[in-house]
Amino acid sequence: MKIKRLGIIANIRKEKIRDVLSGVMEIIPEGIDIVGKKDTADLLDGGRIMEVDSFDGCEVVLALGGDGTLLMAARMVEKEEIPLLGIKIRSLGFLTEDDPQRAVKDLFNGRYNIEKRTRIEVSLVKGGEVRERFNALNEVVIHGVGVSRVLHIKTMIDSVMLGEYLADGVIVSTPTGSTAYSLSAGGPIINPSNLEAFIITPLYPHSLSVRPVVVSSSETCTVEVVDEGHETLVTIDGQQHCAVRNGEQIILGRSPRVTNLIVTEGYNFYDLVRRKLKWGGVLRRR
Repeated sequence: MKIKRLGIIANIRKEKIRDVLSGVMEIIPEGIDIVGKKDTADLLDGGRIMEVDSFDGCEVVLALGGDGTLLMAARMVEKEEIPLLGIKIRSLGFLTEDDPQRAVKDLFNGRYNIEKRTRIEVSLVKGGEVRERFNALNEVVIHGVGVSRVLHIKTMIDSVMLGEYLADGVIVSTPTGSTAYSLSAGGPIINPSNLEAFIITPLYPHSLSVRPVVVSSSETCTVEVVDEGHETLVTIDGQQHCAVRNGEQIILGRSPRVTNLIVTEGYNFYDLVRRKLKWGGVLRRR
């Protein structure tokens, strides 16, 4: 891939973001147009980053910050499906590279792969009419508002009842999101590099028999909140929110769009999980 126009999205709240951005800029070869939104462009003097309203025409977009920054960037280039390279700054980072300079050098030396990551499309539907529609790279969470707001939830797969239970909510996650909120709630880890599936993870269910379920991404999941009057939200990748109205169904399925995630040479998901979760070996002493 020949890069002529490069976009940058930086988390301006991160410490030393200017230093990291300056270091990245020094590695980018001359003759490449570098663009960014106003908050990113304002980080450096001299107009080194051209201010733009969109990333149309970019071959690659860099996301400097952490996984949250990359999720935001993925939403910003969702329609164009521009490849993203995430670079973390002092965060755990399952979606982002640890070493900014090495990652950018690998990008321009062609030492990378592009993985097509599955996205979830969620629709709020009543009477056959779609009121709202969103896309998520990590997960969609259906949850109550306030403290200890227990919901009566019904879930179906392709119109077949899967379960009905009381819980704080339910997470529907992609393989990419399997190491995020779903993992914290007891869900399994799925390799996003080669598997397409969704994980349905109940949040604090009031029954020991209710467990996370992995379903095919070709299947449709429908969630209904049985008790009307409870204030319920749908949260998309932890960054967008929408209230659920009485009588609405929340329908989730594989999005026709993907996120093109750049992973540099030597990337292996299992190695990443081992390092990030510190699966370092047997703790027992002999």
